[in-house]
Amino acid sequence: MKIDKQNGEVCFNEECHKYWNTKDDRKYVSVTTLIDKFTQPFDADFWSAYKALEKLIPADAWKIERKPLLNTHKFDSEILSIYNISELDFNKAQQGVLDEWAKTNKESCERGTKIHAELENSFYSAGNNVSLKRFGIGGKFICDKGRTNLDLENGVYPEYLISVSSKDGYLNLAGQIDLLVKNGNHITIMDWKGLPLDTPIGTPEGWTTMKDLQEGDKVFDKDGNIVTVLHKSSIHYNPCYKITFDNSETITADKDHRWLVSFKNKNNSYIEKVMTTEELSRYLNSIKDNINEYSIPKIQNAKPLNLEEANLPLDPYVLGCWLGDGSNQCEVITNNNSDIWNEIICRGYQIGDNIASENECEAHDVLDIYPILKSLNLINNKHIPNIYLRGSYKQRLDLLRGLMDTNGYYYSNGKEFAMVTDQKWQLEAMLMLLGSLGIKPLVSVIDYGECSDWYIHFSTNGLNPFLIKNQDIEFSINDKNSFRNIVYVEAVGTVPTQCIEVDSPTHTYLAGHTMIVTHNTNKEIKQHSGFDSKTRSTAKMKYPLNKLEDCNFYHYTLQLSTYAWMLQQLHPEFVIDDLILVHFDHKGKQTVYHLDYLKTEVQKMLLWHKKQLKHQDEESKYKRIEY
Repeated sequence: MKIDKQNGEVCFNEECHKYWNTKDDRKYVSVTTLIDKFTQPFDADFWSAYKALEKLIPADAWKIERKPLLNTHKFDSEILSIYNISELDFNKAQQGVLDEWAKTNKESCERGTKIHAELENSFYSAGNNVSLKRFGIGGKFICDKGRTNLDLENGVYPEYLISVSSKDGYLNLAGQIDLLVKNGNHITIMDWKGLPLDTPIGTPEGWTTMKDLQEGDKVFDKDGNIVTVLHKSSIHYNPCYKITFDNSETITADKDHRWLVSFKNKNNSYIEKVMTTEELSRYLNSIKDNINEYSIPKIQNAKPLNLEEANLPLDPYVLGCWLGDGSNQCEVITNNNSDIWNEIICRGYQIGDNIASENECEAHDVLDIYPILKSLNLINNKHIPNIYLRGSYKQRLDLLRGLMDTNGYYYSNGKEFAMVTDQKWQLEAMLMLLGSLGIKPLVSVIDYGECSDWYIHFSTNGLNPFLIKNQDIEFSINDKNSFRNIVYVEAVGTVPTQCIEVDSPTHTYLAGHTMIVTHNTNKEIKQHSGFDSKTRSTAKMKYPLNKLEDCNFYHYTLQLSTYAWMLQQLHPEFVIDDLILVHFDHKGKQTVYHLDYLKTEVQKMLLWHKKQLKHQDEESKYKRIEY
């Protein structure tokens, strides 16, 4: 097995996320894996069955069947006969879900290997002049690449591999500390959180991913303002969840990622609350028998991106009309709407009618249009260029109006608007454009049997998305589309995640192509777990940690406490100064949470773990031999 990191005889393989001893091939359990044994487990059988049924049951019927499944977390095979699903088809679909999870985990680990190295090198490049001021730690430190001995007087060790083994051989424990800070014999251990590496993140220039973001890059916050990335965390491999919204959008985040959630009051005002992904999951489970408009958590829409007017080579309304009319890649306005023609001519453009080929484009008197389209790589490649997606609010609205005038319509007395398309590029373009304007898109599929269309509809809360068409209708406000309801949060396979700190006063940034508001700080870490309806109290971890509440605060406290205990086993002279989680106040200072060193609880956990291993060993000795 490939060695990606080594400290002494103990090695780590990134792809398989395995620790082992090179001398005797002994395997090590990771600290996070051990702690997870004392938390509520992920029910892979139920969730894979659930996802298989979601694929096999008709959409309308699934809306009915989904709720009791989520309430009971039990699968009854009788549902297969109700919908005439064969056991073979169900087993294939369920195995497909499991295979998809396994493939995702494998691909994520492969992507994470390269990123881990890049992040570590960013520390090593500072050499003998490492400043930890941004973490609230004064002084200068050394970060020496390749050094595994903790012998620096003032040193920092990113992603430090640590391991211990008991003398009796039953305990073999390993892990990687995000950042170990050594000041003489005084030790500080630090940790932080995040979103998947391939999560799309909007920037003033277009799009990037969480993986490719760098400190100093510009992104957007919930008010549409440009903010700066101040810090980017290392990669984590925490349990992950998929959040599904009422418009069928989904986003994946780890269990500790935080969200700015709103709850509606009966006076139609909203109360905001910051919740982790895991807390959202437990909360939704706790209210499953009492769901109403006041109990459902919501994510408010972001405001339109606040950008200056761009120097665009082609009027955005004209481009929108060309993009919205027909599917031929060189085709321009083919309808005979004289008002649209007059508007285009008024803007200074003459466009040849029904042009269908590149040669004909060049032959016609199309003033400036074809050369501009070609320079924007739009001939036979229809899309919205990034410079148009990052134009001013008016320019983006003009672009939308061009698309809607040629390919959009309204219904329900102006409350909602729609576009139907069989072009994937047009679907993706509309989602990104609407998101940049602070509009929540809804997408469904119209199935015609041999083919299908995407049906994109949205509400604008009084704004007219047309310029020429439908000027006589009264555009009304539809409050339900000013936010996304969180429908459910389900556990999925673990993927590598990271988080960023931005200098926004709202502690937010926007994630995904439709600009979903997410929180990037942990101003308060919940020290209480969700309510357990069976015990009528807050949920507790498993014995012997059953006095600790089963929440992220104690999971992290145990993780860092275990690292501290391991360090002191190897170096009894070390003094644990601090176990901290790093959080950011976005005002130039760092906020840290000082965690108690739960040494007694760690010892109980490890003792229980050893007892279980010994018990398994004893049982294996007396197991009957079958011939």
